[in-house]
Amino acid sequence: MLALIGFALMIILMFALIKEKMAPPLAFILLPLIAAALAGFGLEEIAGFIKTGMNTMLSTAILFIFSISYFTMMSDAGLFDPIINFLIKRAGKNVATIFVAIVLTTFVAHLDGSGATTFLIVVPAFLPICKRMGVRPQALLAAMCGAYGVMNLVPWGGPTMRAASVVGVEAGDLYGFMIPGVVCLVIAAFAIAIVVSMIEKKNGAEAGAHAQATDDANAEKKETKKGVYYFNLVLTLVMLVLLFRDLPVPLYSIFMVAFAIGLIVNFPNAKQQNKKIKEYGTNAMVMTMTLFSVGIFMGVIKDSGMVEAMANAIVGVLPAAIAPHMHWFMCLFSVPLLMILGTDAFYYALLPIIIGVVEPFGVTPETVAAAFLLTATLGTPISPSVAATYVGLGLADVSIGEHIKYSLRLVWPASIAVLIMATLIGVIKF
Repeated sequence: MLALIGFALMIILMFALIKEKMAPPLAFILLPLIAAALAGFGLEEIAGFIKTGMNTMLSTAILFIFSISYFTMMSDAGLFDPIINFLIKRAGKNVATIFVAIVLTTFVAHLDGSGATTFLIVVPAFLPICKRMGVRPQALLAAMCGAYGVMNLVPWGGPTMRAASVVGVEAGDLYGFMIPGVVCLVIAAFAIAIVVSMIEKKNGAEAGAHAQATDDANAEKKETKKGVYYFNLVLTLVMLVLLFRDLPVPLYSIFMVAFAIGLIVNFPNAKQQNKKIKEYGTNAMVMTMTLFSVGIFMGVIKDSGMVEAMANAIVGVLPAAIAPHMHWFMCLFSVPLLMILGTDAFYYALLPIIIGVVEPFGVTPETVAAAFLLTATLGTPISPSVAATYVGLGLADVSIGEHIKYSLRLVWPASIAVLIMATLIGVIKF
């Protein structure tokens, strides 16, 4: 019963988000609470679920508020204009060049294994360029998905460490085992970017570059004091370096300090500062509400046991005849499964079950873990249960429904292609 309620919740939630039947905060608040009540949980238990979920989202919400405010302030100050104009002049009308640059930048930005940091670096840098080229912000996020998926598997990244702990091996050894499969992922990352560029060209992206030629001219005329501009540049570079360093401070504190310093330098008097704080706060409010709402959703599905029940039910309904190949067939659906279960449940609940099923047939735990990692990683940046995703959505001003609708049609087929390629080269055993 708990599994059925869990699946019904996920189906209705996805439908509501993709079809935009409900605003995301309302869907993430009301639907899980109704599901918990139908599952027979009392008021006190549901309150506990909410409290736990809120605790998991607090740091991400603070990070989101101050990061959005910081980058909006820097954009207003014209910090990104020179690089935007340079890239557009070099790229000309070639939208594909911009998308290849997005992939390469995402590879570098995600070196620390942090999804939030990746979005914070890549989206503010390329969003203004995409707007000038007539490229939709959903396309920017979609182009990032492939490279995000590749770098999400670094040995110090969350998914690989989770899978390694389940298998009982070192994360570095597991990564070394699946390196040929990671090469397949790299190919998929560039393929996704090229397909996105073709979609955007069809949507009139190159025409958009012509239509916005006036914006380029206006941007070059934007007047910014040289001293203030270089101060903003140094402040931003220092902040980005600190984000990559493993400092014993939370990420959001770096943005809080940088925002405070930047606001004082760019807007010297208190009246201007208050006006800008209200303006930036308004921009960040909708996504912050969504983040806290997701906290309720995560608290309910995890603490109620729905996730574990769904994982067991998925295995239970598969025919016994496919038991020796269960890991392979499960990976055909790894992207939607990760979106439904979330990363923790996918690796800590579902992975051990599948290992137990296929191990008697000679399939090693490392092979199963590699199969799960290589295929599911592309689903991470579009999962509604991954907090970092909302940082990217907020920066790009895209709803979770728009993001899933645009990107799922690309990353799911790419995941299946990676599964087939990795099987052909022997990383994954059928």
